[in-house]
Amino acid sequence: MTDPKSRLAEKVGTFRPSLTLELKRLAAARVARGLPVYDFGLGETKGDLAPHIAEAGARAFRDGETMYGDPAGLSALRDAALRWLGLERQYAIENVVITSGAKQGLFNIFLALCNPGDTVLFDAAPWVSYQPMAIAADARVALVQPSAGAGNFLKVTAEDLRRELRNHPDARLFLLNSPVNPTSQLYSTEELEALLSVCVERQVYFVLDRLYWRLVFDGAVFPEPRVDEETRPWLIQVDGLSKNFRRTGGIRLGWTVAPTDVARAMVNLQSHYTSGPAIPTQHAALAGITASYDVELRDDLERKRNLLLDATCNIPQIKVWPTPAAFYSFWDVRACLGKTAPDGRRIDSSAGLATYLLDSAGVITAPGSAFMQEGYLRNSFATPDEHIVEGCRAVGQALATLR
Repeated sequence: MTDPKSRLAEKVGTFRPSLTLELKRLAAARVARGLPVYDFGLGETKGDLAPHIAEAGARAFRDGETMYGDPAGLSALRDAALRWLGLERQYAIENVVITSGAKQGLFNIFLALCNPGDTVLFDAAPWVSYQPMAIAADARVALVQPSAGAGNFLKVTAEDLRRELRNHPDARLFLLNSPVNPTSQLYSTEELEALLSVCVERQVYFVLDRLYWRLVFDGAVFPEPRVDEETRPWLIQVDGLSKNFRRTGGIRLGWTVAPTDVARAMVNLQSHYTSGPAIPTQHAALAGITASYDVELRDDLERKRNLLLDATCNIPQIKVWPTPAAFYSFWDVRACLGKTAPDGRRIDSSAGLATYLLDSAGVITAPGSAFMQEGYLRNSFATPDEHIVEGCRAVGQALATLR
């Protein structure tokens, strides 16, 4: 009899379905059973979709804008993406590729740049889908870990990157998410410049996933990477609609700004496997990024950040990281590991702790192990206020019972 494993590619067996989408399923399942749920799991903006975004998509359907389009995306949207990012003087629309979400943009990059066996470098706590996408593109993955005792909350430095480039001379790119999912850290202009300079020097692509760039708190602004003749051949930026607007994750629309040859290769790829994003969703995105940006979402998330910090300050078993951007609170829960729950289970991992909090308190969190950092929990505060207050209270009560 044929071994069932041989029916699938070996690489498919190395990764699981998206954890973040599984967290959404768990929340829906508990609600359907009438069980309490405090959802800190999925990183998804809530609230009402802006009427002008909804109307633009609906109008495109009414007007019959449903035929095949340019696989690179609508020219108007490509131009608008440059203006949205403030890059209209540094690039032309030939450098912009519209994708079915930022995920496809990242996957296009791996496919376009990596030969089988090439290495891609990620920062110390990469988002859950980076590794599966790289593996699907037949690349190898290595993490750039911060030096021991650096005390910078997993931020990596130019020296850390140099070290890993020496260890992996076949590295093709370094991918950095800033603001960071899961930690909510924000790399400064100086930190970005140092990392970018190393990549330019070594002729390795610097890929900046800036999906949360409008959600920067405390009066700060997003630190922009340097774009000039020196950096442009090696700099790629990825962005999209899903995080900086309310209720837009399912529209699945992203964009990538890249060197001309890379952009051309990406267009060639998606002309064969998606033919480009749906035209009505492109019109919806165009309406979103050409309107004056409403900072209401940012301000509301900053308020929720403060609410969560107040709610967690009385939980002695956890240490909460600074949260200057995005909408995640990263908790150091290593003090909870090795303890025993009232039902006798031993909490040996962040996944075990997340399961315990779900079973005992209805609190949904994302274990740090999903982001290659054991001993932490990621918590999205893009959730109703009552989930924040009552959920943190439930966490404190559940952790207090560990022995």
